[in-house]
Amino acid sequence: MDIELVENELSFATAPRVSLDVCKLSVIAPKNVAIVQDISMTIPSGTIMAIIGGSGSGKTTLLNVLASKVSRNLKYTGSFHYVPAPAQENITTNEPCSKDNSTFTTAYLTQQDVLSSRLTCRETLQYAADLKLRVSKKERQVLVNELIAELGLRDCAETLVGDSRHPGLSGGEKRRLSIGIQMISNPSLLFLDEPTTGLDAYSAYLLIKTLRKLAHGGGRTFVMSIHQPRADILFLLDQVCILSKGYNVYCDETAKMVPYFSGLGFDVPKHVNPADYFIDICSVDTRSKQLAQESSDRLNKLIENWNEQHNAAKFVEPKLAPPVPVMPHVSFLSQVRVLTRRAFKLNLRDPMTTAALLAEPVLVGVINGWIFYKPDPTSAKGIRTLTSALYSAAALQGYLFLLFETYRLCEQDIKVYDRERAEGCVTPWSFIAARRIANFLAEDLAMPLLYSIVTFFMYGMEAGAKSFFVFFAVVLLVHQCSASFALVSVAISRDFSKASLVGNLNYTLQSMACGFFVNAKQMPVYVRWTKYITYLWYAFGAMVTNGFANLTCDSEEERECVGNMVLSSLGFPRSWRTTPIIIVFCWSIAFYVVAVLIFKLKTVDVSLAKRIKAKKPNSKNAKESLPDLESNTLGSSSLTETALKVEVQSLNMKIRNRRTWTIHKSQETSENITILNDIDAVFKPNTINAIMGPSGSGKSTLLNVISGKVRSKFWTSVDTSGKIYLNGTHVPAHGLKSICSFVPQDDDHLLAHLTVKETLSLAADLRLSAFRSEERISRVNDIIIDLGLKHCEDTLVGNELLKGISGGEKRRVSMGIHLLTDPSILLLDEPTSGLDSFTSFKILEVLKNISNKPGKTVIISIHQPRAEVFQKLGNILLLAKGGRVAYNGGPLDMIDYFRRLGFECPPLTNVADFFLDLVSVNTQNDTNETNSRDRVESLLSEWDQRSHKISSKPEYEGFAMDGRSRKKAPFTVAYKVCVRRQAKTIARNMESLSARLAQIPGVGIILALFFAPIRHDYASTSNRLGLVQQSTALYFTGMLTNLACYPSERNYFYREFEDNVYGITPFFLAYMTLEIPMAAFAAALFAIFIVLVCGLNRSADNFFVTMYCSMVISTCGEALGIITNTLFTTPGFVVTVVSIVLTIGCVMSGLMSLQMSRVLRGFNYLSPLNYTSMVLINYAFPDDLELTCSDEGRNPDGSCVFSSGSQVLDSYGLKRNTSQYLGIIICVWFAYRLIAFLILKAKLEWLRW
Repeated sequence: MDIELVENELSFATAPRVSLDVCKLSVIAPKNVAIVQDISMTIPSGTIMAIIGGSGSGKTTLLNVLASKVSRNLKYTGSFHYVPAPAQENITTNEPCSKDNSTFTTAYLTQQDVLSSRLTCRETLQYAADLKLRVSKKERQVLVNELIAELGLRDCAETLVGDSRHPGLSGGEKRRLSIGIQMISNPSLLFLDEPTTGLDAYSAYLLIKTLRKLAHGGGRTFVMSIHQPRADILFLLDQVCILSKGYNVYCDETAKMVPYFSGLGFDVPKHVNPADYFIDICSVDTRSKQLAQESSDRLNKLIENWNEQHNAAKFVEPKLAPPVPVMPHVSFLSQVRVLTRRAFKLNLRDPMTTAALLAEPVLVGVINGWIFYKPDPTSAKGIRTLTSALYSAAALQGYLFLLFETYRLCEQDIKVYDRERAEGCVTPWSFIAARRIANFLAEDLAMPLLYSIVTFFMYGMEAGAKSFFVFFAVVLLVHQCSASFALVSVAISRDFSKASLVGNLNYTLQSMACGFFVNAKQMPVYVRWTKYITYLWYAFGAMVTNGFANLTCDSEEERECVGNMVLSSLGFPRSWRTTPIIIVFCWSIAFYVVAVLIFKLKTVDVSLAKRIKAKKPNSKNAKESLPDLESNTLGSSSLTETALKVEVQSLNMKIRNRRTWTIHKSQETSENITILNDIDAVFKPNTINAIMGPSGSGKSTLLNVISGKVRSKFWTSVDTSGKIYLNGTHVPAHGLKSICSFVPQDDDHLLAHLTVKETLSLAADLRLSAFRSEERISRVNDIIIDLGLKHCEDTLVGNELLKGISGGEKRRVSMGIHLLTDPSILLLDEPTSGLDSFTSFKILEVLKNISNKPGKTVIISIHQPRAEVFQKLGNILLLAKGGRVAYNGGPLDMIDYFRRLGFECPPLTNVADFFLDLVSVNTQNDTNETNSRDRVESLLSEWDQRSHKISSKPEYEGFAMDGRSRKKAPFTVAYKVCVRRQAKTIARNMESLSARLAQIPGVGIILALFFAPIRHDYASTSNRLGLVQQSTALYFTGMLTNLACYPSERNYFYREFEDNVYGITPFFLAYMTLEIPMAAFAAALFAIFIVLVCGLNRSADNFFVTMYCSMVISTCGEALGIITNTLFTTPGFVVTVVSIVLTIGCVMSGLMSLQMSRVLRGFNYLSPLNYTSMVLINYAFPDDLELTCSDEGRNPDGSCVFSSGSQVLDSYGLKRNTSQYLGIIICVWFAYRLIAFLILKAKLEWLRW
């Protein structure tokens, strides 16, 4: 078929040739653990080098070091050098090349695809070209179009990349797009970490063929790590380096590899992929001690033989310092222009967030305006209310935007920036400048303006252009300070829990020193200076000066009028407007500068995973022989269990998008997309049934339909027709769901801070609760050994921030969880994706053993089955793109069937790869596309003409549901396991632990610094009010804690609930079991600082009341976080909604506005802050509190305005029955928890959205 292909010509200029010399390179991890040892090689320019080997062999580590991406906690010995070729070697074509041969570029493709979800495939490549290439716009567009065709992305060129919430490109398409982003810069050296992961066999072959053409034709050098190269891919490579356990087993030309191993007595069997065979003999089989010893001895001999024959002396370090590669980039102004266009387009593609951003200032402004509606400035209550209103205008809106901007950055924007910064095409300054320019109209200008218009007039401020523009300027500049400090927070930590902690503590400091809660003149001397370094002090000063200067005065010079007396008591001059506005502006610029400096000094680093010390196994129970799943009686099926044949008849599936995710003007928003098209198929028991096909053929969708997991969602409506039979009996979707065990393709739900063994053990405790503990442990150990996870059983699973086990090992952990229950029907979506060929083969061996058990039906989807794997398959369903059947039957019959149609598999070719190529469409150019589409259409028509009706003769006994459906774990078991699991996760996750235990005491420490000691004079009344009001900040703290801890636990629980493992109640109660004690501990520390350190009525009653109230406030904030995280999936929307609710609750607590309307006071009874604030303020002003007035606060007759605590409460109308309120508080707390529980139950059981 390759002869028929028409080659494309790419418009790349010839890149300077660069070779790579490596001499005795070793990479050492902490505690002197060697990851890679004594690697020597020479990679000539214009070649492709592939590093292959099993999982954990050191492929990615070696690639990272060669690409000069050495982690901070790693060190290396030996050397590696980039060596530019002589000038004459670069002149291989008539194309221009670089005048300076010492100048060359490198690029690096990471294993994870970091892409903007709201850009199309074409737009992503176009923006990458605009950021990296200094050629004309037309040339960039031509190159993008050629890359799209060459990478097989023409069918999805106008499709949004998408994410988990809004599906777009498939995993393979995203992988090809990531490769295109790196290739667009025409690098001399391109390092690729697993470039074929997620690609079907044909797409992977075309990709490597493209790389070969670029290497041989343009002189580029490609170095890649690769798991499972098919045979025809292997011989496209120029050099191969085989690693095992960090050692070099072979590193030389591909053509010499087969003779080399043949000379050692390892001849490649016929019709076997040499790469698979060599990885097998170089891998350590950990399924038993005996196999491990035999394979280790063989590996040691291979390593010794290579070291003896390979002379490292020829690698001589260069006398001159080797040149350093440069990064492709355009000018600063061009970067800003491109990034601005892209950011503006991303904003337009996210209308929900944009609408929320514009609605939030209006909504919050209206509510704040209503709360502080035109207070009377001549009364004490009115003055307090107006002062609070001006503080609210200056501070609260900025705080809301700080939280949202921090979350938005952490969610995706900063990830794309980090990738582009590593590629050298973006600088911190261009990133920040473009972000602010793109967001200026819709956010930076519109939000402060809307908020100012609403609140200025509702507050009853003096009508006048000067007064309004001062008000607006302050709101605008505080907004800018929030945006800039969000960048500082994210620069310090990319993790939202840490970044939010920085932002939250900073804003607490800002509010403390601003002069509203604690009088600036009364601050302790050791923190009084902080007002000069907090922009809110300047902003609040400008606001109160604008609102109170000469208020109710007959002349501007009058000092004794109300307005000027307020300013004097607060410590602000009467003409303080211009100066503070300029200083706030300077602070916003300063934060941008600090953010840039941190971005430059602190780059993203992924740390090595930790190993958890394991208990020593009992040697008596150690296995000495190969375990056999068939002989394992634990959970094995009875010999009399009925086999289940799955039959699919006339299955169709269409998705109707209520919201389009493809960018075409001609498309309608209600477009019907056909995923499965009239599928008739049979899946037989006691064998492996494989669904094969190229990307987009509906393999994963078909598995989801069989498992009963397909359902309509808010944005998409799913229409299915056809029936599924088990042994001739029609079974509805809910019946299929209860007896099938489905292993999905992604492993994102796995908890990063559990080890492999802990993950499986906890899953066993839930799924095998009826078995004895010894049996569960034995089952877990069997699974670990059978799946080849013994070497990493005590390693944390890890995530993108905490490096743990490899992607292939995560796949095996996910499989192990479902294999624990020994299900009747096991469905696996891409079980070998991301695995090396050796591990893939062993996984299929395990699945083969499982399928051989009586009553077992195994159905998998698979991309690239190796030759030995194909032979193990008992039944194959071959799908073409569009969800149409090309073949269904046995593998041997498949070969005969296609031979009769004129398609005979050539010798030394993987049969599975050949058939996948037959039903794949080549979209590299119009000629190839037309020819391949005609071929595929003829194959589909031929199969449709065959009589493919399901036999009416029952081959197996009838099907009955009795006893087959899985039962949930008992409540007590599920509750205990959930508590243990969550406790381990929190104990090892410093981010979550600090969020739970550090944030609340952190707020208490800051409050103590500014309020301690509280005096007993007139000024202390406002300080006591301010201290209690600041305690409401714990509402926000609880929400932030929930955002840091809850989502990962929620995602894991959703998967467990889908598998019918346990219900909502044990999960919810387990979460509360850990949350409440830690909240109580943090609240006790908070009470120590508030009551004992600050001196707020030092009594036992007040201490425990403060602890009680602060715990209720923070946990109610967590309850709101649970509610909104259940209702909404868009994180930015969640933060915005929760922040609005919490801000309104804090402002309405009853201590800021003392003149609220009856309607608002009625709503206030729904808020816990109303009760906690009233209780705390009554304990802050006990009846026996005596106040002095030696300096100020005297009446005209010389008596004190306030002489006792009860007098203060009576004057402000704050006297309450604290005993009654303490009882109401716990009722409100239970109501919040009940609402959170009911909403979670509605989502998963009642409404199921």
